[in-house]
Amino acid sequence: MASRWSSPSLRPSVRHRPSDQSEDSRLDGVSARLHARWLTAVTCSVVLLVAATACESERAGGSEPRTGFVFIGDFGSGDAGEAGVSSAIRSWVRDRPFDALVTLGDNIYSDGSPSQFEQAWNEPYGWVEDAGVQVVASLGNHDIHTANGGPVMDLFDMPNRWYGRRVGPVDIFVLDSNDLTAEGQLEWLSTALASSSAPWQVLVFHHPVYSCGKHGSTPRVQHELLPVVASEGVDLVVNAHDHDYQRFPATNGTTYVVSGGGGAGLYPVGDCPADTPNPVAWNDDFHEFLYVSATATELTGTAVSASGTVLDSFRLQKLDKS
Repeated sequence: MASRWSSPSLRPSVRHRPSDQSEDSRLDGVSARLHARWLTAVTCSVVLLVAATACESERAGGSEPRTGFVFIGDFGSGDAGEAGVSSAIRSWVRDRPFDALVTLGDNIYSDGSPSQFEQAWNEPYGWVEDAGVQVVASLGNHDIHTANGGPVMDLFDMPNRWYGRRVGPVDIFVLDSNDLTAEGQLEWLSTALASSSAPWQVLVFHHPVYSCGKHGSTPRVQHELLPVVASEGVDLVVNAHDHDYQRFPATNGTTYVVSGGGGAGLYPVGDCPADTPNPVAWNDDFHEFLYVSATATELTGTAVSASGTVLDSFRLQKLDKS
């Protein structure tokens, strides 16, 4: 296990802002907030430059089986940035559950052409398919420049531009945020969420609901999706498009994360646009991925840099309704 840096100037520049919302409780010194739908969101102690997070160490020795996911966004650059993240993922999951790789779009730069598949996917991530790990992919804006995304959909065996996938205790709902108003997409989402029997519902698409990065929040996404999320209940929304990491305070029981540092050039995080909460944690200095681990009662998230540094961690818990 790596040791902490002794000099503060050498510590990674992940930052934490205090939330505008007050905390409702504290659990054993770990900040917590109670949310609707019997859900507790806990911000775990962040241990920088250590291979295991506080969330994981607190669960060590637990008997409940865990399912593991890696989320990557804006990654298909085919360069050293992507290779570094892929290598970090491979090291991270060596002794952790790894059941699905979830892509957040912009899988193949610069235009989703098959001529780029080898460099942008097969070389850096061929090991994932060789290991028998399923890939749950979504489309980004760069992916649809060639044949409206058809080649990228074929590459990842996507059954549709929007679809659902049950992996362990998690229902993953993939959307095409390039055109949320496409006929049938939002109607499908409402029906699928309402009928979900999984303990956890995770929504995945490219353009961020909230972001304080280069592109900012996406008003059309907020307009179309926030009413559905609020009415049907979603535990976690993971987006990309801005090439950085941001985690926002839970809103009506839903946690929002941007994880777009998968390989392409990084974007700075700055002032937040109107109607966008301040992120509680963000990083714009290091390429990264998001690792999520879930049981029927707990979901943990860990943002990890290409060097294996833990940048941020959080935990969501289902509380006993009784």
